[in-house]
Amino acid sequence: MSISDVTRAEIRRPSQKRSHARFEAILDGAERLLETLPPSSISIHAIAAEVGISPPSIYHFFPEPQLVFSALAERYLKRFEASVLYEAPKNVESWQELQTFQYRAGQKWFNEHPAARQVLLEGPAWSSDIRLQDLESNLVTAGRSIELMTQTFVMPEIPDLHDRLVEIIVINDAIWSLSIHRYGLITDEMEEQARRARIAYSRTFLPEYLPLRTDRTDAR
Repeated sequence: MSISDVTRAEIRRPSQKRSHARFEAILDGAERLLETLPPSSISIHAIAAEVGISPPSIYHFFPEPQLVFSALAERYLKRFEASVLYEAPKNVESWQELQTFQYRAGQKWFNEHPAARQVLLEGPAWSSDIRLQDLESNLVTAGRSIELMTQTFVMPEIPDLHDRLVEIIVINDAIWSLSIHRYGLITDEMEEQARRARIAYSRTFLPEYLPLRTDRTDAR
């Protein structure tokens, strides 16, 4: 069991269908509030008013307000992993192009989901639990990147490739978070800065050219 599993165990997860619907309604209400308010301005009472239930009903599932955002982080990370990481363009010719495609798909997803931006790209700064969830998701994302690269290119043996790709994600997220802090979203200009950082770091362990697989198929 990981550290984040211990922390998230404080959430009282529902076992009955009716309770599950209320649990999800609480998260939906918090998500709506996050579209216009920072997490620090959202209280259990504010969520209760948004959802139309009593504060004790929320405390039943979430003894601490922070746990609402922890549960939202879990929701968003699953959605991100499911929606962004499973396709590569047919005409990709280099690892630089594949990497840029993946991350720009991520930029588009975050810019379309303001609540997720707040929880995942600003959340790690104020929540150790969300930070841990984010780092665990980075492991999944890096693993998926290796799968896409392996399906597209003839890959040499690269020591600790998974670790290096996790480090790229951390570098990227730092620049994206700065963009959100400055401008409220991930601007194309800041994504270009992130791209340059990603490519520059990747060149410390990837060869400049990777031959394409002759039997490659679209990753789905």
